[in-house]
Amino acid sequence: MRIDRHVRARPVCAVLIAAALATAIAAPSSRAQADHSAFDAAPIRARLAAGDEDGAQAAAEHALTTAPASARAALEVLLAETHWHRQQTDATHAAATRALAALDAGAPDDAGIRAQALRWRGLAAAERRHSTEALADLGEAARLSRAHDGAESAAYASILGDLAFAQRMAGDYGDAMTTLETALAIQRRQAAEEPQPLALSLLRLGQAQRISGDVARAEASYREALGLAARVRDPRGRLRADLLYALANLERHRERIDEAIAWYAQAVPAFERAYGADSLKLARVLNNYGNAESVRYGRRDAAVALYRRALAIAQRNPAANPGDFLPLSNIAMVDTWRGRHREAEAGFRAMLGRLQAMPPASEATPLFVQHGLAAALWGQGRHGEAFAAAEASEHTRQAGLREVAAGLSDQQMLAFQEQEYATLDLAVAIAIASGDRALLERAWSLAITARGQVTAIQSARLGQARTRVDSDPAIAPLWQEWLAASSALEGARLAATASGPAQARLERAERRLVQALPRGMTIADVQPDLRAVRAALPPDAALVWLVPIAHRRAEDFASREMHDRDREWHALVLEAGGTPIRMLRLGPMRPMAADVAAWQARLALPEGDPAALRGDGERVAARLWRPIAQATSARRLFVIADAPLQRLAWSALPDGDGTLLERDRWVHVLHHEGDLLTQRPDGDPPRYRVLALADPRLGPGAPVPATPGPRADCRWPALPGARREVARLQALAADAGAPMLTLFGDAASEAAFRRAAPQAGIVHLATHGADASSAQACAAGGQRGVAFVADTVAGASPSALILSAPAADATADDGVLGSLEIAALDLRSVRWAVLAACTTGAGATRHYEGLDGLARAFRIAGAGTVIVSLWPVDDDATAAWSEALYRARLADGADTPEAMRAAQRHVIATRRAAGQSVHPFYWAGFVALGDWR
Repeated sequence: MRIDRHVRARPVCAVLIAAALATAIAAPSSRAQADHSAFDAAPIRARLAAGDEDGAQAAAEHALTTAPASARAALEVLLAETHWHRQQTDATHAAATRALAALDAGAPDDAGIRAQALRWRGLAAAERRHSTEALADLGEAARLSRAHDGAESAAYASILGDLAFAQRMAGDYGDAMTTLETALAIQRRQAAEEPQPLALSLLRLGQAQRISGDVARAEASYREALGLAARVRDPRGRLRADLLYALANLERHRERIDEAIAWYAQAVPAFERAYGADSLKLARVLNNYGNAESVRYGRRDAAVALYRRALAIAQRNPAANPGDFLPLSNIAMVDTWRGRHREAEAGFRAMLGRLQAMPPASEATPLFVQHGLAAALWGQGRHGEAFAAAEASEHTRQAGLREVAAGLSDQQMLAFQEQEYATLDLAVAIAIASGDRALLERAWSLAITARGQVTAIQSARLGQARTRVDSDPAIAPLWQEWLAASSALEGARLAATASGPAQARLERAERRLVQALPRGMTIADVQPDLRAVRAALPPDAALVWLVPIAHRRAEDFASREMHDRDREWHALVLEAGGTPIRMLRLGPMRPMAADVAAWQARLALPEGDPAALRGDGERVAARLWRPIAQATSARRLFVIADAPLQRLAWSALPDGDGTLLERDRWVHVLHHEGDLLTQRPDGDPPRYRVLALADPRLGPGAPVPATPGPRADCRWPALPGARREVARLQALAADAGAPMLTLFGDAASEAAFRRAAPQAGIVHLATHGADASSAQACAAGGQRGVAFVADTVAGASPSALILSAPAADATADDGVLGSLEIAALDLRSVRWAVLAACTTGAGATRHYEGLDGLARAFRIAGAGTVIVSLWPVDDDATAAWSEALYRARLADGADTPEAMRAAQRHVIATRRAAGQSVHPFYWAGFVALGDWR
């Protein structure tokens, strides 16, 4: 839950002033000085370098009264610079515009002077939030500087940094990071002589990284800049002040409030010295300082005092920037907490009027204000208006995500999304509180548009890159670098070595790839609404949305209390036909999660106590299944759920004296409501009805391929059961007349899989799964892969499948099929991806996106249904399960849930007939996610 209000709003524009000191008009180059030698700029620059901005401005203005016409453009540029140092944005813009007019009117046109005039005008436009003008001016300035000063010049690098600032202010964080990477490469080579430009670019990079959710790299950038600051000549201490403020915002973003307060306490006097006690830049520090104080219990009055001081500064200054008035919305936030909802509404509406036209992804986005307005209206009992405001805030969040997607990597998009405000949660909470069924339907429709956006965007981006790689010469090298970087990262993860450099390489490669694709290509703007979803439900079916809600009342908006309190599970039940939505309260999230974890852990222990297993299952069933079963009589239940309920072994839940599997009802988990509507396009059938890969050549005692380091001694057992199951599958396919390709042993290679998988309707992978979890160990004989716990930390989900060990001279085949490599494939023809390896459904889940790791990789690649395992599955039992699964599918034409039930019942029957254990470990270890057909 995000509690750091307005960390994204207005961070450290002051960096630009110090940037100017570093390059000082980039000294319009030696050629420019020669052309405009009628005046001596050195004394003015000396005053700027010494921090005497008033004297510099007076000197520049005096020089303009006596200078010849040929020197006016250069002098106006110098005057624009002095205005910028004095935080006079409008005057900066005017002076730069006059310089350009002088050049256009016949003054000697020097590319260096024109570049600097465009630079200062573009910076002023960015500060005023006029993004289109800023990007145009600074883009042209960079082009001119590169041609005039050189691609390795300090002047060019400095203008690139300014362009990145404008890109960040416009919400284009990916382009900002890419631009800064180019600037930093130049500045690192020059840092020994002049460290200040490098320090400033690192500061800017850290800001873009933090806003996009990459806090670890942001801190590294800030710390490196702080180390350089000690070598910088900075008479007014502006660089150090900027860094103190940046570190304060970073710690607040991390919710390390005490550390943030300590940094803010240092930043305030530093800004007073650097910029003055009535500076708008100080006001921005005070506003965010107030945000940090506001989340400390008992410190709301202190927060409001800081907000009011910041607001008073803004009101005394003719600020053109809407973000300078953000204290209005923060005071309204505190009013909301105190139950002063009418006062809060007035404050939010006043601020919304200033921000309404701001881009959704920009640092001055109206998102927070719309969010707060919804809470203020809810507090007055105006549910319809409150929901409309919450709906608007969620639409803003989604639009912002689509905007930033044009330049961020997949992982950066996920991080950006997960740091955003709980706008959807508030909308659903308002709808629930209202008791209005129409609002519940609107809330659910809103969730449909939110769910799976990043996954859909990544799928569309990689799909477009694949289709263009052979026809667009600019795309081909970028695609190859992305593939190479993906493979390098997979190798680093599995080798349990430091993956930071490999991750950074992949993110750079991916950003550059997506930035080369046509802009505006994200996902379809039209998502199905709930009416279409209801119409798509089969007869005798119901859709159940299991959603944890944090907001319980209006005063919870953005509060620490809500952040610290447990969420509550709710179930919304939608039946086929016209029955209104039913809403069920299922109880607090943490006890439910604990019960589920305890039960699933026992399910993975076949030798455990049956009574304890039954008891744990009864607790889960009582909390979850029975309320749903009583709310609907539908035989077929489709479930949308977050972790840990997305990967629940539903069929093993106790029901009466047996399990749900033994009843005439089943549960199928969807990735997205759209899975009910998905219809595979008609066309030529795939070349192979089934592609089966099994028991790759590892051999008894064979080492893991391509995994040096701590796991080099890990040894994988052969999988004779996998080989038998695929042999039986061959017979079933032959009987059904289904073309099938089988890859055993040496043939079960990466290269063979990559060639064949795009031509298959079903992909069956019976091999070992692996990740780099620190607690992992190689599987014991009879199990497929690494033993995982049910809910590992983010980043520890199984990320690779082990295939045949490559030949010694192999280049593109390392024997490890990673999730990134899978995502790059075109698997739109694949209806089923059956991952019959170990614990392929374990690991992290991502907010709005569902399971990460292998399951998500197959979704990105286009597979309709992904069947994953919940624990280290038994080799022999899985062989029997697979045989029954495919008999139901190929011979009987069963849909996915019916095929899964047939397979589970077959395992129970055969084991019981053989006098073997029928513990759910042997038959309930797989779940199907996605398309149910």
